[in-house]
Amino acid sequence: MATTVKVFYHSGISTAHVAAGTKFASDSVSLLKQPYLSRWSATLSGSAQSSSAAPAGTKIAYIQVQEGKAVTFEVNPPNRSTEADTSSTTLSGETQIEFGPEWTISFAEHTVV
Repeated sequence: MATTVKVFYHSGISTAHVAAGTKFASDSVSLLKQPYLSRWSATLSGSAQSSSAAPAGTKIAYIQVQEGKAVTFEVNPPNRSTEADTSSTTLSGETQIEFGPEWTISFAEHTVV
């Protein structure tokens, strides 16, 4: 049972204009800055896999996990190399996390017994 995971490296977020007519509004909408700087994907099956190193300027990683599947992951800044295992954080769906240049993420399939 393989699981596909994708990572998109972004330089940050921006704020979109919210049209509020003539009334005061303090709402804002945050969006990932486009285009993304780099991307990485893998099909996990068995052992853990680590992403490619994030490029210079990376501040956010956007992660997508195949629908209906889950993974465990470990974020690895430079000088850290923890491999994802059953004790790692679990993710299904998608998320955004703080990230940096030369950082990697280790992923492993999460199987529910």
